[in-house]
Amino acid sequence: PAFKDHCCFWKERATASRPPLATITLPLEVMSSPAASKDWLASEMDLEAAATPPPPPPRRRCWGRCCLAAFCSLAVMALAIGGSLALCSTSSLAECKLCRGLNYLLLPSGEPASNLPHDASTRILNGVAFPSALAVGDEELWFSGGGDRYEYGLVKVYTAASYLSRDYFHECDPAEAPFSEIVASGDAKMMVLHMHYPASIDEVAESINKHLAPRLPQATAATTLRHLSGALTSNKIAQGGLHPGDEIFLSCEAGTMSVAFGAADDASKKALSEPGLCEAFWGIYLSKSPVFDAVKEGMARGFPERAAALCGVEAEALSGGWAQDLAASAAALPQSAAWSAAALEHEAEVLEHTVEEDLSSLAAKLRGGGPGGEA
Repeated sequence: PAFKDHCCFWKERATASRPPLATITLPLEVMSSPAASKDWLASEMDLEAAATPPPPPPRRRCWGRCCLAAFCSLAVMALAIGGSLALCSTSSLAECKLCRGLNYLLLPSGEPASNLPHDASTRILNGVAFPSALAVGDEELWFSGGGDRYEYGLVKVYTAASYLSRDYFHECDPAEAPFSEIVASGDAKMMVLHMHYPASIDEVAESINKHLAPRLPQATAATTLRHLSGALTSNKIAQGGLHPGDEIFLSCEAGTMSVAFGAADDASKKALSEPGLCEAFWGIYLSKSPVFDAVKEGMARGFPERAAALCGVEAEALSGGWAQDLAASAAALPQSAAWSAAALEHEAEVLEHTVEEDLSSLAAKLRGGGPGGEA
């Protein structure tokens, strides 16, 4: 009611919706005299005309008051949001999940797009640049797709990119990615988590352990989770908290998981030889009932593309090697022929010189060896 009283637009609409009252005055004889009955039709018309409501008065333009009210409301909301952001950034509440979520949604994260060139050596996954291949020890792992991890369907926590060794790509045109084989195999593989949402390493470890627990062997689950939490939280880089752009490298090979921050071959990475850990971790993303569908869906598209690319590169390298060998052989033929001719000529000269010496020696023996010195 208070808003309607101050905003004339609503006030005029309310006034226009009420029909006006018509006051009609008729002489008494019109109503009582039979002689006036012949004029009754005209009287009915007069009565109908008199009862017709007059047109509403022109609506005054009073949008100024309404715009002022809307502007004041927006200003109050802006002040409330700004005050909340200031409180979250300057007080001890900065660590609470509500404040971090508010900062993430309303403020730019400041995350760099990428420090990698966007060329053939780079793959772009949902706006994040990942290298096409990563070297882990003596093993080369190839980018094979991935997806985003959302919290409550609203906040993007991280982008997960998968890397697989050449051993997983058996065909050039696979019908689908061999998810069961990837989960169970001991061949080298890696998951890179590119952070978008600021979080403490304890929260990350708690989230991973929550999804790992039902997939681990029950007898060793508690020990495995404790060791994994220790490997995650003991890293000096992660102890200061994870920020947008930070990356966690979780690689598996022969049943051993390695945990690294910042680089795949970081010197401070920790190795965990826990039973069932690698299979359980990859099962979070690629099992028949994955916790996060986006990673599996992304790999379903990325794996065949990577298989075709690897086959194309190897075929090109193989054909290029044959061509190089043939070209080198053709180039070497004239030189080999020249070397052969020179060698034959030299051998002929040596043989000729040797024959001449042998003949001279034989002639001298014949002259000096006969009776009476005669040959």
